[in-house]
Amino acid sequence: MPATTSSTVAELQQLLQRHDSPPASMAGLPLHPALSAAFPTGLRAGAAYSLDGSFTAALALLAGPSRAGSWCAAVGLPHLSVEAAAQWGVDLDRLVLVPRLDATQWTSVVATLIEVSDLVLAAPPEHISAGEISRVLARLRSCGSTLLVTGPWPRAAAQLTARTVRWEGLHQGHGCIHGQRLRLEVVEHHRRRCAEFDVPVRS
Repeated sequence: MPATTSSTVAELQQLLQRHDSPPASMAGLPLHPALSAAFPTGLRAGAAYSLDGSFTAALALLAGPSRAGSWCAAVGLPHLSVEAAAQWGVDLDRLVLVPRLDATQWTSVVATLIEVSDLVLAAPPEHISAGEISRVLARLRSCGSTLLVTGPWPRAAAQLTARTVRWEGLHQGHGCIHGQRLRLEVVEHHRRRCAEFDVPVRS
């Protein structure tokens, strides 16, 4: 709906005008210490990453930049738990949330948020044109921001896969689950790096 699109983009542009932090430098964004083995130099500014698997890894990736004072954004993720994000250390005062939006709004909203934020986490629409992808990537390069896409993304700088290694607390089919161990694998330019980290399960 054009009116809704214009309104949403206008609100984001107002946020951009109030934004008091400079864009990320071309050095890598800082990360949660648990992920340092997978990203020795941090998330690369100006790049897009594709994430498959456990969404917990996405929250962990948001935590590092947020804790370091960067603005972050999450787009098209209505089920994102702000409680879980806060548990990882995400500064909710520096997290812009756009839970739902029409597919026709996606490119404009994400492009605007790239100007506002150092890291944008987004679920892409089912169909996106090559021209829209090029527009988003060009905006990333010019602003020095980073895009983390849940699901496939053409021309991604690296493919990230997060999988559960094991559940803690289960013994021979009984017991209470109190933790989860995740493995994050990063494949970039035919190089493969991995990190494993524990996730507490709240009762």
